[in-house]
Amino acid sequence: MIKKIVLALMAVLMGVSVAAQTVPGGVTAKVVNRAGRVPVQGATVTLSRDGQVVSTVTSASDGSFTINSIPDGQYSMKVLAEGFAPAIVNVSVEGFVRDLIFVSLVAEQVISDIDDTSFAEFDMDDSGYSDNPAILYGANDPYNNIVSYGFSDIRFKNRGYNSETQDVLLAGIRLNDAITGYSPYSLWSGLNEAMRSKEVTNGLENHSVWAGGYNGVTNILGNPSSVRPGWRFSILSNSALYRLRLMANYASGMLDNGWSYAFNVSARLGGNDWVQGVYYRSFSYYAGAEKKFNDRNTLAFFTFAAPGERGAQNASTQEVYDLMEDNMYNSNWGYQKGKIRNARVRTTFEPVFVLKYKGKPTDNLDLNATLLYRTGMNGYSALDWYDSADPRPDYYRNLPSFFYDENADLGRLDTYKAAAAAERWRTDVNTSHVNWQHLYNVNYNSADGRSKYIQQSRRTDQNDLNLALSAKWRAKSWLTVDGGLNGRFNRTEFFETAHDLLGGDYFLNINNFAERDFAFSEARIQYDLDYWLDHGRQAEKVAKGGKYGYDYYANVRNASIWANGQLDLGSFKANLAGRIGVESFWREGLVRNGLFPGLDDNGNEYVIDDINLTTYDDNGDVVTSKGKSDISTFIVGSVKAGLEYDFTGGHRIYANAGFFLDAPKFNQAFLSPRTRNTLMNGLTNVKTVSADLNYQYSNNGYEIRATAFWTKIMDQSDLMSFYDDSYNSFTNFAMTGIDQRHAGFEVGFKIPMPFLEGLAVQGALSAGEYIYTSTPMMTETIDNSSETVVSDVPLTYWASHPVYQKDASGSYVTDAFGNYKVEKVQKHYVPSTPQIAANIALNYRTRSYWFFTLGANIFAESYLDMNPLYRTELAVVGPDDNLTNAVRNEHRLNWYMNETVINQGLSPVEIEYMAAQEKLYDKPLVLLNISIGKSWYINRKYNFGFSLEAKNLLNNRWVKTGGYEQTRLIDSESYTRYYRFDSKYFYMQGANYMLNLYYRF
Repeated sequence: MIKKIVLALMAVLMGVSVAAQTVPGGVTAKVVNRAGRVPVQGATVTLSRDGQVVSTVTSASDGSFTINSIPDGQYSMKVLAEGFAPAIVNVSVEGFVRDLIFVSLVAEQVISDIDDTSFAEFDMDDSGYSDNPAILYGANDPYNNIVSYGFSDIRFKNRGYNSETQDVLLAGIRLNDAITGYSPYSLWSGLNEAMRSKEVTNGLENHSVWAGGYNGVTNILGNPSSVRPGWRFSILSNSALYRLRLMANYASGMLDNGWSYAFNVSARLGGNDWVQGVYYRSFSYYAGAEKKFNDRNTLAFFTFAAPGERGAQNASTQEVYDLMEDNMYNSNWGYQKGKIRNARVRTTFEPVFVLKYKGKPTDNLDLNATLLYRTGMNGYSALDWYDSADPRPDYYRNLPSFFYDENADLGRLDTYKAAAAAERWRTDVNTSHVNWQHLYNVNYNSADGRSKYIQQSRRTDQNDLNLALSAKWRAKSWLTVDGGLNGRFNRTEFFETAHDLLGGDYFLNINNFAERDFAFSEARIQYDLDYWLDHGRQAEKVAKGGKYGYDYYANVRNASIWANGQLDLGSFKANLAGRIGVESFWREGLVRNGLFPGLDDNGNEYVIDDINLTTYDDNGDVVTSKGKSDISTFIVGSVKAGLEYDFTGGHRIYANAGFFLDAPKFNQAFLSPRTRNTLMNGLTNVKTVSADLNYQYSNNGYEIRATAFWTKIMDQSDLMSFYDDSYNSFTNFAMTGIDQRHAGFEVGFKIPMPFLEGLAVQGALSAGEYIYTSTPMMTETIDNSSETVVSDVPLTYWASHPVYQKDASGSYVTDAFGNYKVEKVQKHYVPSTPQIAANIALNYRTRSYWFFTLGANIFAESYLDMNPLYRTELAVVGPDDNLTNAVRNEHRLNWYMNETVINQGLSPVEIEYMAAQEKLYDKPLVLLNISIGKSWYINRKYNFGFSLEAKNLLNNRWVKTGGYEQTRLIDSESYTRYYRFDSKYFYMQGANYMLNLYYRF
């Protein structure tokens, strides 16, 4: 009997042992406050797999918890504790109880989120007012002469095109930025005299030094002999940009010995009347020499740069502007020892060197060769911090709306805290502006001299070598052929430095976002894993000026050959242009990020402390941060043609059409260029079809041009990077398949008045519809996740959204089947430019060199930049999303057929609220401007003059000139829907002036 009992007990024990061997895995750790590693008792730890909760436990008094008997696999662990921000940790169970050691929580009051604009492209305008012309220099054209400067106040984009579509050349070299494609106006800003001479075409028109695109070509000559001869000095003051500009210029013209010399220097200094913290401390220089050896050969060399720094303005929410009772509020600055200091300062020094040869072997053949080299630095400072309160004054947790909102579904009902926050904003300058002294004090009191706050500098340092060869062959009196080849070699380094330690001794080179999610693995939180391994597992202590965070090269290579034939048969003219080339780019990581280390030098996976750090993408390829990415190569090209007929009496009619195949830009190609080499899926050429029809009249002082245009741009890509609350991590949205359509007309005219000599009426009108026409795909990645792709979804509401019918009581109308009826489909517009812009002015010029202009600008139909997150079904449906794929597809099909079916959790209120695009101003904007000037000539040699311009005479300060939707979502109190964060805006300055005094001889 005893033997049977023993055998039975042994069988039971063996069964228990077998069961234990089946699911022996688990996870254990301590929940701690990241500040000081203090244990957190009572934290709720929830372990989930594939959206299903597996286990829930509570941390003990020492912060510890254990979850046992978990099958092998990948899990998501969410940790919640009162007073702390939620933490989500990715856990891999592999047959044993994994000890994560610590799970760190961050107190709510010290959450350090990334500013939405932190990683904006460097050539994007970051201020509310810009001196960058809407069209880079006006051509001798009544429309462009007005639009190029007169519409710049409102950030006007000609025909709705982005600035990178306009070809800007210097001495025959296409200078559009290799990384972004933007027109690099800042390279020669302030050198007006040296860069005045240019050759300009509009739209699809033919150009003799480049095949050109669909948004015009501007070729700045730049060589010394093209600069206006003589001396010129000028002093300028304006109240909108900078207090003072000083400029001096000299050009010799072509001397008898064949030499010509020129120089141009300027300085722009001070702030303005409207936005505090914004200032210029910028200098510009140009110097060149040119030698004409004979009638056949000329060689020129010139160099220029615009070194300096500029304090930037930041966009803010309407709540902040209302609190400050000032639409010119700038959150970037604060007082330091009684002086204003701006946290965001752009510092540049990018010298350009140009060598140009012109030859004429025969009377009917011209040759040109230009070599251009651009180098230097471009930095943009911002605050960075670790384990401390967000220092930005307009951070949303510092605002009254964080504590109270009339919408009860937001759960913000603390009127006392809201009133206290509002009072602080009204009375305490250290609340409404950056508290520099506090930042220094925190660092002074930090253990071991470690800076908790620093001012970083985000750098993009270029080395750009360009070569252009071209020829003009006058084959016949009626046939001219232009052609050439271009090549570019660009390497741009992207990195960040500890620009100012703000009183501390060093900044630790670790990823504080990864630290929260991967506290169990010290290796994963290293920005430079190699340094950590080579220095006894000690993170780098970064000194002032030292690099930290990301560091990588963007390499771009391109080459093209082009030709342009022009037929001139008197009244009839025609041209045909073509271009073909190849463009390549790749990323080269210079540091090994602990989140994506790739393989070691021997081709092995990185396994540190029994944790495999190496990850793979969906194709099975290793995801790496260091070394070279795959090389992306694209065949590019274009073909365009034009026909023209000139009638007697100054009438001209002409038409152009073209097809363009362009490569995506480097900054639009990678899922997360700061952290890894992974390219977007579906990356392809941008395809554009464009056409225009024009009428022009020029005779007896009358100047008129009218143009109708149509352009379709297809397969564009874009990248947005931001901090996503729903994942508590740095997130990237990579968009592909973006299509746009631009259609409209433009008119420019100048008509002399017969009753008064010198008086003319002039004006311009641009009216169009610039809309999105596709449903792009969006790939979401999270930097602090081992998953290479989190989601790959369509942007269902990117191009448009349905607007539903309502009855007289305001209730939504349904059909017999209970489906909500669609009243219309609302289009979404290309943002930040008015769809309608007009100017009308009186211009009076006398024979005694007085001039006077009184004009009005009218703008309408301008829309805010859209955030792709809000146009996904995830955001529209909200947390109660339980739609199946079949239901989603049915809904999407019916919506395309204008018969929307509303299913579980998806309501008209949510769709119209979340997907709608905001209009910047509801009524047309009217601006009045006036200018007056006079020139005096002495002995026909000396010239003195002045010009005075006053803009926005009606003092309109309610006009939003631009902005963006924040990339954040708010959970409703009922957990049934999401709400948007407030958008951020820039506003137009009020009445301002510009006074220019000049002296020439």
